[in-house]
Amino acid sequence: MGLWSKVKNVFVPSNGTEEPQKATFATREDTIYAPISGVLVSVQEVHDEVISSGLFGQGYGILPVGLDCVYAPCDARVTATNVTNHSIGLTTDTGIEILIHIGVGTIEMNGKGFTRYVHANDEVKAGMPLISFDSAAIEEAGYENVVVVTVVNADTYERIDLIGESGTLIGGRPLVKIGDPLMCVKH
Repeated sequence: MGLWSKVKNVFVPSNGTEEPQKATFATREDTIYAPISGVLVSVQEVHDEVISSGLFGQGYGILPVGLDCVYAPCDARVTATNVTNHSIGLTTDTGIEILIHIGVGTIEMNGKGFTRYVHANDEVKAGMPLISFDSAAIEEAGYENVVVVTVVNADTYERIDLIGESGTLIGGRPLVKIGDPLMCVKH
């Protein structure tokens, strides 16, 4: 077994059925953190009219790099799930409503390639695994592999500061890792 295989098994269960390990990072009540590692893009660049128009709120798209698992971006309650497991809604104790949507058009996959680890009304802590997905299956099905993270009720706040940045760039775009700050919600 090579070194990469040994390291990978620490983060990705070898049997594929176990829940991924929890990620740990420091949090603040008014901040939404990256739920997955990857390259940041603006929501306006996501190839979906509803998302890019801002109807799902303000936020980012993240082109996944590494593990194909979405983690809780903050402490919250799961407020929405679906049978296709391609998206999830969360609400914080302070009322911030967050939508995490995996892929564009992936509802058509009918849940194939997605595994959800939480249920509606579950309380989650930042870093808990929410949904894992198969990037290769998304791409093979002809869909765009991007994870969108938005504050759905952004218009009820004074402002949402998009603070996702990184010293590491890929193609001139920031590379974020799980737990990096993405958005700060100002009341």
